[in-house]
Amino acid sequence: MERKERIKTEIAREAARLLFEEEVRSYRDARRQAIRHFGPAVSSTRGAHLPEYAEIHTEFEHLLRFYGGETLARRVREWRLLALKYLELLEPFQPLLVGSVQRGEVRELSDINLQLFCDKPEEVGYFFEREGITFGEEGDAEQVRFYLEDEGVEIECAVYPPNDRRQRPFCQITGKSLERADAKKVRAMLGEVV
Repeated sequence: MERKERIKTEIAREAARLLFEEEVRSYRDARRQAIRHFGPAVSSTRGAHLPEYAEIHTEFEHLLRFYGGETLARRVREWRLLALKYLELLEPFQPLLVGSVQRGEVRELSDINLQLFCDKPEEVGYFFEREGITFGEEGDAEQVRFYLEDEGVEIECAVYPPNDRRQRPFCQITGKSLERADAKKVRAMLGEVV
């Protein structure tokens, strides 16, 4: 393995460690901090040594499988149950679970990511208001996200046009097609009667 590839692999492993030990929240921040660990020579030429998120994710999966154990299994189950609660509540918006909870890679710093589908994002805000749910909102004309909190877990609800539900978007983290789960699939993941 040539030096550049070896450094790239070491950066991916360090970024994965930072994510696993929950020192950082995002892959971007983990990669940035990992580069700094290798000193100014690598930092100044980081383009040549920059691992893709998929490479970091592969290393992160190894750590989870090796060290996650019962803590990971318990957390995945608890957070999928919480996600199911919101998938059922938000049924009018045909919600789908994506991200770390769907993949079974839940850390304390993770959040629950839901995709909602409707023509007018403000309908989601009105829904939360009618249900008495406290929420935050951010975004622009292209993308609106609502943020909730339940049991100390942040729930991010990204709103998309209804036609986007049929598309298979690309996942920046895994480098593959984005895996999504509706309430029925999450129940199956939990081993409950569907």
